[in-house]
Amino acid sequence: MEISINKNQVARICLILASVILLFFGILHLHGTFFSTDLYPSDLGLIEKLKTATIQMDESGIIWKLWIGFNAMFSVGLIFIGSVNLYLSTKHFEFIRGNNPILTLTICSNIFFVWIGNRYMISDFAISMAIPLIFFAIGYLIIQLKRLTT
Repeated sequence: MEISINKNQVARICLILASVILLFFGILHLHGTFFSTDLYPSDLGLIEKLKTATIQMDESGIIWKLWIGFNAMFSVGLIFIGSVNLYLSTKHFEFIRGNNPILTLTICSNIFFVWIGNRYMISDFAISMAIPLIFFAIGYLIIQLKRLTT
């Protein structure tokens, strides 16, 4: 009995998994930004200082509001990247399979997320971004290898 593996299906599953993971972490981060204190400093006195401190560029730029805003924008970015790739992977796989720039930009974005996570953030974040990166890279490599062999 011979088991036949459809490489397109494996690539598609990898892209779907990676997209779902990004979407999940984007939603989780958005929840952490607006509906919990997970992203708050442990020093509660520091929060009060951040609510009155401003940036030098513009005194209307209050550090605490900027912190919330940057986290919200990051969340929406993850949700967007995950949603677009999920939609394309499930509904228009042939398009994404034949369109290298989309997957290349997605992989580059994930590489940047992992780098930022390692350099400036917590290790859990870097790991949570490395997992979809691996799945996107595997899917991309399968697509490229299949293209070379056909």
